[in-house]
Amino acid sequence: MSGVDGMRIAGAHEGSAGPVLLAADPEGQVLLVSTNDGRDGVCRWDADTGALRWRSSNDLWGVNSLAAVRLPGGRWVVAAAGDHGVDRWDALTGDVLPGRELQSDTVWAVAAAYLRGGQAMLIGAGHGGEVHRWDPASGTALGSPLAGHGISVKCVAAQELPDGVTMIASGGEDGRVHRWDAASGEALGVPLEGSGWTFSQVAMLPMTRGNTLIAACDTNGLLYRWDATSGEPIGSPVEMGAYAPMLSAIHLHGQPVLVTSGEDGIVRRWNAVTGRLIDDSLTGIAASSTVRADGSVLLATGTSEGDVALRRLD
Repeated sequence: MSGVDGMRIAGAHEGSAGPVLLAADPEGQVLLVSTNDGRDGVCRWDADTGALRWRSSNDLWGVNSLAAVRLPGGRWVVAAAGDHGVDRWDALTGDVLPGRELQSDTVWAVAAAYLRGGQAMLIGAGHGGEVHRWDPASGTALGSPLAGHGISVKCVAAQELPDGVTMIASGGEDGRVHRWDAASGEALGVPLEGSGWTFSQVAMLPMTRGNTLIAACDTNGLLYRWDATSGEPIGSPVEMGAYAPMLSAIHLHGQPVLVTSGEDGIVRRWNAVTGRLIDDSLTGIAASSTVRADGSVLLATGTSEGDVALRRLD
C-alpha cells in the first residue's frame, strides 16, 4: 500500500460499512476492523492485501462502536459495544473471549485506556448514565461504575497525561464532558460545558507543548476543544457542516489534526487548535485514523455502499 490511493475492499459489508477501526502497535502491526452495525459480523482485514482474516459469527445487531486494546506481551483484543453489552475477540484468531460483562443496558461506545505501569483497560459508555471500566482480557469490572452524567453516556476516550494520570473523558446526553481518573475513578475538575446538545463523540490528543487536548462533537454539528487539565476552551466551537458520527485525533505533518466523518458522506480534517478546515476531499460515512511505528498516518473509511478503504496520508 502506498500513496493516497491505498487499498479498497469492495463489498466488505452488505449495506453501509461502519463503524471502522484502525490501530497500530510499536512492532508495525496494523489492525483494520469493520462492521455494518453488526448485521454481518465484525471483520478483521489484512491491512496490506485486504484479505479477510476473520469474521465473527455472533449475532451482533446494533454495534455502536469498536475498540482495540493491546495487552502486555503484544496480544490484541477487539471489542464491540452494542445493544446487549460488549463482545470481545482475540484479534489474531477471532476467537470469542469468555467472561462477557453482563450489561442489561446498551453500551454506546468503547475505548482503550492504558495506566502507567502497563495495565490495559476497556472503557464503556453506558446507556444507564455510568462509565464502566473492564479488564479487556477477562471482561471483569475494574472498580465501581463512574456516575455523574445522570443520563445516557454516549462517548468515551482516554489518554495518559504528562503527570502520569490516565484521564477518561466522557460525553453524553447531559451536554457535558466529564473527566475522570481512570485508576481511582475520581472526578477531575468540573464538567466541560457545551451548548446543551448531546455530545456524541470525544477524542483526546497529546500536544507538543506538554498539554493534552479534548475534542468533542455534539448532535448540533458543533466541534468543541478544551485543555484537558485546566478545562479552558481552546478557540470557539466550530461548525462542522454535518453531524459527525465518528471522531479521531492524530498528528499529521507536525500539526494536531481532528478527523470527522459526516452524515453527508464527507470526511473532514481540521486543525485541532485553530479549528481551521484542512481537507474535505475524501468521502465516507465512517472514519478512523492511526499512526504507524514508522510515523506514517493511515486513514480507514467506510462507505454507504459497504466498501472499506485504507490510505496513507502522505
